[in-house]
Formats: sequence, structure tokens, C-alpha cells
Amino acid sequence: MAKRNKKTNAKTRTKKPYQNNQAVKKVDNPHDKRFKELFSNKKSFLSLLRDYIKDDWVNSIDEESLKKSEKSFILQDFSELEADIVYEASLDGKKVIFYILQELQSFVDFRISYRLLLYVVEILRDFYNHSDVDERDNKGFKFPVVFPIVFYSGSGTWTVPLNLSQMFDGYERFGDHVLNFNYVLVDAKGFREDDLKALSSRLLAAVLLMEKSKNDLEYYDNIRKSLYDIKGLDAEETRIFSLFLKIMDLA
Repeated sequence: MAKRNKKTNAKTRTKKPYQNNQAVKKVDNPHDKRFKELFSNKKSFLSLLRDYIKDDWVNSIDEESLKKSEKSFILQDFSELEADIVYEASLDGKKVIFYILQELQSFVDFRISYRLLLYVVEILRDFYNHSDVDERDNKGFKFPVVFPIVFYSGSGTWTVPLNLSQMFDGYERFGDHVLNFNYVLVDAKGFREDDLKALSSRLLAAVLLMEKSKNDLEYYDNIRKSLYDIKGLDAEETRIFSLFLKIMDLA
């Protein structure tokens, strides 16, 4: 009997949307770029977890193990509507995957939970396909937890339920038997200035304050308010913040 390969031959998608053998239109969206630059910064992402989510398990994340993946799981049908970032980390010795989806639309899309479901399935499929064949045949094989986060910077109020189950007609009748998960919503324009001052990442605080600008007057006023934070940025954070302001001018 031939020896089994330890890993499958499935290709890892690197920096490309999930494809179904059709050409994918390249999207040049400035909101996409500034979002990816911001959360490619490890300190900004950690600040989002620790200062916004605040669950007890967040403090157990092994900071050294936290790394951004180069994979993207955006489906072709939604490539103009959203962007994503994937982080992996170790939590008490167990792998966890953080999936951040950014809404690039100005309006709220009620399909968000369904879209997240598709991406979570793709992440688990990718993990399974790249797992050791012998290990995944064992009873003790486990998938990593996928923690979904939606980053929304639109002007409208978010009115979509924060779980999947409410997309099913008559879900109340079936209780725990209905497929479900919850996601964390981060509304970029919903932060109060006092909330921003409490963030450990000064880059994240400065960027979110600039996101609240509704006109030129508020834009320059928020730059003035951010001066203290801006002076404390390191070289990489300064580059990201400068790019963020440039893209805001172009948007």
C-alpha cells in the first residue's frame, strides 16, 4: 500500500480573493487600502482586541504568536463590497483565527451574517486541507476557533442582528438546533472621544478620530486634537497615518 502524503496538494490562496475558476475583477478601493494598512499594524489590532472586546480570554493571547496571514477569503460576488484581514494567534496553547471583515459600502447589508458564514467555512476548509492527513483522521482532531469581527465605517446606523440565527425564518421555535454564531461589530464612527483616549494604540485612536470627520472643518479640528497622539507614533505608524490622511483627501 502506498504511503499517504502528509499534506494535501491544495494550493494556499495568497493575497487573492477566493475564486471559482472565473476571472476576478481587481478592485482599487481607497477605503480597502487604508483599512488594511491600519490593521496590518500589530499594535493597532491588539488594541482593538484588548480595549474594545475586553473579554477575559483576550489577556491570554500570546502576543509573540500573533501574526497576520497573507490569505484572503473574499468571494468573487462580494469583492467590491468588502475587504478582509486574517490574524492567527495562540491562546493557552491552542490556535485561534481572527477574521476581520470590513464593509466597504455606505449602507448596511442585511446579508452580513450569511457572508461571514461563507468565509468561516472557507477558513475551516483551508485549515482542513492543509492539516496533516493522519492527524485529521484522529478522533482528537480539532479545528481552530474562528472569531469574526466586522469593521464598519459607513454613515448609516447598523441595524443588522449580530448573529446568524435571526436570518432563518421561524428560528425562535427551534432553539439551539438552528445554526448560529455571533460576530463583533466595530462601528468606526460610533466611538466617543473619551473611548478613543482609552485605546492603547495611539495610531488606532488617531485614525478613528479622523474617521469621524464629516467636513473640512471637523477634519482639521480632529488633526489638531490628534497632535499629541501623532507625536508619539513610531516610524511605521507615522507612515500609516500619513497614508491614511492622503487617502482621505483622495476619497
